[in-house]
Amino acid sequence: MDRATRVPATQRREMLVTAGVEIARAEGGRAVTLARVAEACGVSKPIAYRLFDSLADLLTQMERQVVAGYETVVDAALDDALRSGASRAELLEVLALTYVSHSLGAGAVYDTVSSARAATEEVEEHFFEVPESFARFCRDNLGLPAGDETAVLAMFQGAADNLVLAIQAGAVEQAAAVDHLVALFAPLMSTAPRRRS
Repeated sequence: MDRATRVPATQRREMLVTAGVEIARAEGGRAVTLARVAEACGVSKPIAYRLFDSLADLLTQMERQVVAGYETVVDAALDDALRSGASRAELLEVLALTYVSHSLGAGAVYDTVSSARAATEEVEEHFFEVPESFARFCRDNLGLPAGDETAVLAMFQGAADNLVLAIQAGAVEQAAAVDHLVALFAPLMSTAPRRRS
């Protein structure tokens, strides 16, 4: 390849991560290997092995890309609801509906990537992380008490994930699952008026 047309390492790494997500979406996380993503991007295996420390590193980056995509979808839905003057209860409903819908669709790949990463021998400890902007949004607009956002959002994710599994199993309808999620978490919100940004 001519030096002038070389793709920077960071861009190539991102291409490989995206290829891995697409392979996981089509065939499941266990189908993802460094060799497969290299082949999908038309690069040599040594390049893929040079850009990622291990398969676990690749899977971790894939997991982060999927989560970032989810955050973008949620942020856009909540911003739209805020602009339309939604109440706290309506914002919680938007959050629940967006999480469930995304998990049933594009977000389904997250589970398969996470499971594949957990199956590797090189798994790093993985903690539930809440971006500061999302934590601030939840404090200001949903009325979650400061300091409790991470715990409440971790509970929300766990409950929502279990409801998604119930929807997939045919045990509950999507609308009923969203209503249940809202009913579970509405009591945790402050009744004070939400802050205006």
